[in-house]
Amino acid sequence: MAKPKPPPPAAIQVSQATFNCLIVMIFVLCSCNLALVFWAVEKDLVMSVASNVHLKSGAQRLLDTVKDAEKAKVKVEDALDPEEARKMASSEQQFALQLLLDAGIDVTEDIVKQLPLLSDIHAQYGNKTIIHNLESCKQFRDMYKPEERFLAVAGMFNTGTNILGNLIVHNCAIPRPKGKKGTGMRQQVPWGKHNPPSSHRLVHVSKIGGEGVKQDAVFPLVIIKDPYHWSISQCRHKYFTLWEHDQDNCPNIINVWDEKPTDVAVKYATTLEHYDTLLGLWNDWYNEYEDQKYEFPLAYVRFEDILFHAEHVVNEVCSCVGGYVINKGKFQYKEDSAKPDRGTHKGANGLVSSIIRYGNPKLRLEGWTKLDYDYAQEHLDKDLMKRYGYSTPEWDWGEFDAAEAQ
Repeated sequence: MAKPKPPPPAAIQVSQATFNCLIVMIFVLCSCNLALVFWAVEKDLVMSVASNVHLKSGAQRLLDTVKDAEKAKVKVEDALDPEEARKMASSEQQFALQLLLDAGIDVTEDIVKQLPLLSDIHAQYGNKTIIHNLESCKQFRDMYKPEERFLAVAGMFNTGTNILGNLIVHNCAIPRPKGKKGTGMRQQVPWGKHNPPSSHRLVHVSKIGGEGVKQDAVFPLVIIKDPYHWSISQCRHKYFTLWEHDQDNCPNIINVWDEKPTDVAVKYATTLEHYDTLLGLWNDWYNEYEDQKYEFPLAYVRFEDILFHAEHVVNEVCSCVGGYVINKGKFQYKEDSAKPDRGTHKGANGLVSSIIRYGNPKLRLEGWTKLDYDYAQEHLDKDLMKRYGYSTPEWDWGEFDAAEAQ
């Protein structure tokens, strides 16, 4: 008798949720495989492109080098022979021209055309250098041995502190005992060159060059700048000063929007100070340092003198602290003594542009309004202006009307 056939297996029951899960898993596996394929293709393409880019960058670097060399060649070819430059410059321009030649700067025809007149320089700053309080030098020398002394720079923002610091570092040294390193020259006072002395000296130690320096043994060399030119410098590089202004309205001493004095806030290392205007900042900051001459030895120099009479000024202050001129008497004044193009100093003036700008009296009121000018006549400290030999510029109504028309 034949065996009965077994019943067919029961159909597998799959829920809708399980089915959906299987579909998702299949999709994920397919996607991963496809991604691997794309990755392999992309890797091959990237390697190929990278190789081409590397070759291109190498060629580009070579091309850039050639272009730079061509630019340098053009610059050298454009430079005038010193005798040619002297023939081209007027008698009034010879003084400024010689400053550039002494600094080893290649002078072009365009530079010669822009050189300031000696009479214009004298009209703004007088015809002699001004260095105040040199009578305190002997007191300082008597207080400290040569190996203990330091000469260091202090000054408001945009007054040439970097230039002055480089000049003393590269041209002066205070005698040190044999085997002791250093020259005694410092780029800034150890409490910070821009900081007010009454709140920072003997209290604050600057992160740059302040550690390990006995602050009492530092002779501050305070540098000041014509307030008219200085206010415009603030427009180009405001540093830690805050006041309402914009590119078209600066220095904006009298606010163009409400015709009231524009107050200024300054963030120093340890304090936040407020001033009625930029001119109030200039007045107060320098008057505070003026008061310090009764507290400790220090001297004051003008930015304009280290620009137009650098060697004389540096020799005087070097001798003041008992120092001597280095480099066998050959004065070092390179164009890169001006602020380098980095950080907050980016775009700042070099020696050529500084001589052209600060020798030109027409630029003292650049960006100023008549309201700014009138306010300055009343509020700029007249004693400071007189003490440092700064003249008062005349308002040119023609230029003012032209500016208003624009």
